[in-house]
Amino acid sequence: MQTSATNTFPCSICGLGMAVEIPAFRAFHRVTSDCRPWPSGGRLGVCNDCGGVQKPADAVFLREIDDIYSTYAIYHQGKGAEQAVFEQGSGLPVSRSSRLMETFRSHWDISKMGRMLDVGCGNGAMLRAFGHVAPAWTLAGTELNDKYRREVEAIPQTEPLHVCPVDRILGTFNVITMVHVLEHIIHPVEFLASLLPKLSHGGVVLIEVPHYLENPFELLIADHRSHFTAATLSLALQKAGYEVVIVATDWIAKELSVIARVAPDDRNAASEPTVAAAGKSVQREIEGTLDWLNLAVEAARDLSRGTRIGLFGTSIAGTWLCSEIADGVGFFVDEDSNRIGATHMNRPVLSPQQLPPNTTVFVGLPPAIAAGVCQRLGTQDVKYCPPPA
Repeated sequence: MQTSATNTFPCSICGLGMAVEIPAFRAFHRVTSDCRPWPSGGRLGVCNDCGGVQKPADAVFLREIDDIYSTYAIYHQGKGAEQAVFEQGSGLPVSRSSRLMETFRSHWDISKMGRMLDVGCGNGAMLRAFGHVAPAWTLAGTELNDKYRREVEAIPQTEPLHVCPVDRILGTFNVITMVHVLEHIIHPVEFLASLLPKLSHGGVVLIEVPHYLENPFELLIADHRSHFTAATLSLALQKAGYEVVIVATDWIAKELSVIARVAPDDRNAASEPTVAAAGKSVQREIEGTLDWLNLAVEAARDLSRGTRIGLFGTSIAGTWLCSEIADGVGFFVDEDSNRIGATHMNRPVLSPQQLPPNTTVFVGLPPAIAAGVCQRLGTQDVKYCPPPA
């Protein structure tokens, strides 16, 4: 691929290479992280050194995220209720924060008392989940504004909401959590480094980010600056001064979970993950992923010719597919009880049990997950169709 100064930009992860733009990405409709349709025209690049996938923090991107965050509505499809994650086999739901906390405490010994900070706490889902497993801890949350102050401050053991940079909060914390926050940060390494002085001795950070390798639709989120893998997230943490304790892809489907602590003074560069010269192979992978997304939307369009189909899920993938297919979509199907009975993109959200006979539903999820949904929910009367493998 030929490059020029206009389609490269500095890498925000390794700080050494230049990210090379993938031109095909500009043609894709996008989605905001609060699941609203967003126009095409975005930029996506891959660092030619570390392979970090990211969007440029240029004037257009900064203007767009200002527009997105000015009207941001967290979990609006479920009237503010946190998104559920579902067991692959049974389909039983549980809140994402509850699942994350239960798994975290199975890997890390939570003392009887301590102080915890949730960066980008939203309406308090993670604070509630942490307080449930550690009721004697003092809890604190930060946000860009005080929109959810009342909800956050109503949580037991929670300090007044901090609407300020983390370095302005007095004291230190035994645990700092960042759930679906780091991918939004313009300068992730610098931001991570700014948290180090706020960790008490022996303290840890718990980070959860989307994993685009397991969920290609995540690349389409307009306000996500970085799209991490286990290697690039570990690299960012280690460059910021952390030692990675655990990095896992199996705590929550389609997400990366990391526990890290302050790196020892004798740490050396040899301990950093080996990702150098990964750029070319990652570029090819991303181009292949964009090809797959095009195949997925074409498969859904084919199903909608002559009839209006349903889309499974009211989150990122479903929102994007509805933007691409438009009039071919008549309704959404969701198993989250907080979303059933509402509307999304001016279409009704139905439960699987509400579908009439001879209904076709396209399951816009990664192939392995979609196959499980189709097997579990498909009936003689209702056809669930997965994307191409």
